Amino acid sequence: MSIVEGRDPKSTGGERRGETQTLPLAIAARDAALADSQRVGHEICELQQQLESTNAALQDQVPWNDIQLVLDQAHGDMVSMTTRFWNTIDALQNRRLASYLPGSGVTHADPAEQSGPATQGHDAHLSISESNVPLPSQQEPSARNQFGSLV
Repeated sequence: MSIVEGRDPKSTGGERRGETQTLPLAIAARDAALADSQRVGHEICELQQQLESTNAALQDQVPWNDIQLVLDQAHGDMVSMTTRFWNTIDALQNRRLASYLPGSGVTHADPAEQSGPATQGHDAHLSISESNVPLPSQQEPSARNQFGSLV
């Protein structure tokens, strides 16, 4: 019995046969892994191309978060401007109406200058109240009974 590197020659031959049988299996597994690797590489390449194409298509678009911030700011500005506008209109109307109060010290403008549609109704009311027609509170008291009816 000869021992090669501490092994029995019969067992060495058996091991070689086992290794030669597993060699084709290992080669087949390596080839399958290589094919899978190439397939995954192609898929990665295709996905990168799709990503680049999508990025190029979306390059000029603005993200929704940026648009929403701008819209919220514009809405706030519009509400503020509208409020200031109506406050100015109210102040102008109050100033104009206050000029008609007795003792305001404001000289009344010529009625021909105030002939706009918004002032016609007010001017008509003023012309009646400024006339010499006595108002009910200025009339002489009439005789009334205890229930407030005229006697």
